[in-house]
Amino acid sequence: MMSSTQTMSSIGTLSRLIGRPREGGRSAARNKANNALPADELGFVLQYRRQPDLEQARRQLVSILDTLDFLLQPLFPMGADELAHFAVLRFPGVGAGRASDALFSIAYELGEALDLVSCEPCIGEYIMTFPEPPQADAGPAQMSSLCWVNSPAPVDKKWALENTRVNSAWHLSPGLGKGIFIAQPDTGFAAHDEIGSDALRLDLAADILEGDGDPTDPLDPATSNPGHGSGMASVAVGCRSGEISGAAPGAHLVPIRCASDVQMINPAPLARAVDHARMSGCHIVSLSLGGLGSAALRTSIRKAVESDLIVVAAAGNCIGLTVYPARYPEVIAVGGTNINDRIWRGSSTGPAVDIAAPAEMVWRAKHDMAKGGKPIVSEGQGTSYSAALVAGIAALWLEHHGRDNLIAEARSRHVTLQELFRSALCRTARVPTGWNSSRLGAGIVDAETLLRLAPKDIPDPAWPAKSYRPCSTEIQRLVFEATHKKPEDKEFDWCRYGAEIANLALRLAHSRTQWNGMEGQRSARRIAVSEHLRRAVRKSGDSALASLTESFENILCE
Repeated sequence: MMSSTQTMSSIGTLSRLIGRPREGGRSAARNKANNALPADELGFVLQYRRQPDLEQARRQLVSILDTLDFLLQPLFPMGADELAHFAVLRFPGVGAGRASDALFSIAYELGEALDLVSCEPCIGEYIMTFPEPPQADAGPAQMSSLCWVNSPAPVDKKWALENTRVNSAWHLSPGLGKGIFIAQPDTGFAAHDEIGSDALRLDLAADILEGDGDPTDPLDPATSNPGHGSGMASVAVGCRSGEISGAAPGAHLVPIRCASDVQMINPAPLARAVDHARMSGCHIVSLSLGGLGSAALRTSIRKAVESDLIVVAAAGNCIGLTVYPARYPEVIAVGGTNINDRIWRGSSTGPAVDIAAPAEMVWRAKHDMAKGGKPIVSEGQGTSYSAALVAGIAALWLEHHGRDNLIAEARSRHVTLQELFRSALCRTARVPTGWNSSRLGAGIVDAETLLRLAPKDIPDPAWPAKSYRPCSTEIQRLVFEATHKKPEDKEFDWCRYGAEIANLALRLAHSRTQWNGMEGQRSARRIAVSEHLRRAVRKSGDSALASLTESFENILCE
């Protein structure tokens, strides 16, 4: 554990970063009942070795931080077992827009001062781009920098359902997903004619950012993707009789607002959203978003999978490497294709991708912000659509075979329902000529063949232990993908530095893509390698880690 003098080297600057007098503790007291978890607020997720006594923990923090102006709350309000070990340290009203190296330095020193398992800053980064068509007056340089495919959309607005054989699967699942609840952590929900009110279960919904039960998307034009949640809802459960249709129009959708911008996901609200899905009785979690990961996010996902939820996530857009949470082994990661069964140019690829589904020119509900948020139907691009399609197909699968029957089949094999579904998806995937399974998984999802496969005939999962790889293994895999060098230092504390290493690796991949360049780097939070990580890498001598940190610093200097 660090001495008090050492601890103050970075933590001592926190009061200055907060920019409030110590008497500001009164404002914190007024907010004690506030269960909000704003995405852009300065905070840290603390993982204790056992469930903390929050009053005692608060007193410790007062002595360390030399301020009363903070809140300390359980990250998971209903958490039990290991989820109860997580707490969130909040500084209400203070933005999180600080340099990443400073935030990670504070996190490391808090972790040592409190003898925590982990301490991670509550930050999001612009890692995954949300593709939009170029402006009409865009020049060639701007158009070439986009991962948007600038070609006409298919005339058939339900082509993605035909491509994945959902239309044929409907004959096998006449309930169209009836009785199955899909949780959708996203930007919330805004009313649209393509999504029937009977498809929504607003009684189970939540707004994690505001701390209440109203998931209404404010359609803020200042964000990059207002109405994103409604678009994804239309792909999963949209009305069959509409201009477009969702894959499971008979299923119910539970909107959970946990992000204002799906390009910059704060893992803390997302972790709470996933746990809300589990606690509210949902059967599927559809994650059409991505960015950084965290120990709390992975733990909440693992608890959901262990509780018989199916969790699918978008592989990522315009970055190359698969992003979190899709790259967690517990999650079914979905890459993107087009109407010709070719890879969508912006899809993330690699060994973490399990399956693929349409992502290029998928028709969906949209709110036209140029016309005051008017509901329209428009084409979109991104693996967000791929994930929402697979979530809807999962609902058809659960309804067709009976969720209880499928759980019993999984139990008999000593695997999770998630692994059984993954195995069924991969066994029945449609494999186009020339398909590269190392980039986009087993193939393109085939809903009809999936439903025709009897549960007893689903192959045993080839990776029954896949969900239990330690965090050290996961971070080393990411470093290898980012640097093409295999990490060799087995003694390095990969878990302690994992969040910052992942941040660097994904931002490095983002900066290297042909679509983003350094423009995205300049427009986002200043990011640099913390002195703590720099010292640890020098001491380690691991060539892969050195390559990662040096490459990142070289790009900053370009």
